[in-house]
Formats: sequence, structure tokens, C-alpha cells
Amino acid sequence: MKILWFSWKDITHPEAGGAEFLGDKISSELVKDGHEVIHIVSGYKHCKKQEKNNGYTIIRVGNKFTVYWEAFRYYQTNLKGWADRIIEEINTIPFMTQWYTKEKRVLLIYQLCREIWFYQLWFPLSLIGYLMEPMYLWLLRKNYVLTESNSTKIDLIRYGFLSKKISIFPIFTDMVPIKSLKDKKTYDRFTILSFGAIRSMKRTLHQVQAFELAKKEIPELQ
Repeated sequence: MKILWFSWKDITHPEAGGAEFLGDKISSELVKDGHEVIHIVSGYKHCKKQEKNNGYTIIRVGNKFTVYWEAFRYYQTNLKGWADRIIEEINTIPFMTQWYTKEKRVLLIYQLCREIWFYQLWFPLSLIGYLMEPMYLWLLRKNYVLTESNSTKIDLIRYGFLSKKISIFPIFTDMVPIKSLKDKKTYDRFTILSFGAIRSMKRTLHQVQAFELAKKEIPELQ
């Protein structure tokens, strides 16, 4: 099967995160199963316009703001009718492939934005995004969807998607769990660790504030 994957970023992007990690792993496994996979994504400074990664092809067009228009143009010129299946990954803004492709498609939606708009964009763009999201979700409501959690499924149903068209898949990691804690070094004091990128939407400040509150009750906390 030929699979064309529309996405905001790829695994090599400087701002790549968990979604890009999963996209890379899923694509490489699809290739191992005999499928052909092409990603259309945004470019970044000094990136290659096209390259192979873990067996699948990455084509970079525009930047993270213009990729939606540039992906449409590239598809029309170079990939129209090529794919057997389209995956449209929606991270904040949809590609709206239903308006210009005839291939079967599935939407990949990890979560909705809602209040995240106000963490990621400046006013008034944040407000515009917040108000527009329910509108484009309504336009997309007839599509099949893949998502990672039941909570996102419930959110999608709230905006008009059909439950029978939403499938939940388990996400995975390449971290290998340790076999035993006995031989692992631990801290002498009660310690809280925070993992993840430091971005407004990740609520890093909330973690710091929570630590300050907890330390009042647990003085030895670090």
C-alpha cells in the first residue's frame, strides 16, 4: 500500500516532540511490513528538501506556518493520485485534505487544542484559533479518526464526530524498563523529577508552583 502522510513536522525538526517520534516509529514499521510511506512536512533552516529516513521518504515544503498551503501545491503537482491511503495528522491546524484529495483518508488527532491556543500564540491570533477550532472540526466530522485516548474521543464526539468512526490505538515508547530497582542509585532526599520540553503549553511553571506548595509540607523535598 502507498501511504501519504501529511504532518506539521518530522522527527528531524528542531521542535520535534512525541507526535513526531510516534510518526517515525509507525512509518518505519509500515515500511517493514512492505508499505511505501511518504511524509509531507514543513521545512526548517538548513534542512534537506527530500530525504529517506528509516525506510520512508520525507518531503519538506514551506515552513511550519506555510506548510499547509505548500503541501497542497506539492500534492497537486507531484503526488496527486499516487497514494492508496492518506493520513492527515492534525496538530493545531488541519491540512483539509478532504477538499483536494480523492484518496481514502484517516485523521490522526492526538488531542484538541482548546485552551492551548492561549499558550502557543499571541493575542489576537490565539483567540481566532480558539474560535475557529470548533468550526473546522465540524467540517471534518465525517472522517475516520485515529486517536490515542478515550478522553480525546469524547472531545471529538462532542464536536460532531461519530463514535463508530473513531479508533483508539495504544502509543508506545522505545524506553526499556529496568528489571529491578535494587541496584539503582536513588537520591538521599525525597526528590521530584520533571521530564519534558520547557514550553508554555507544557505548564512547566505549574510544576514549579506545585513543587513550592509541596515543599511547605515536605521541607526536605528537592
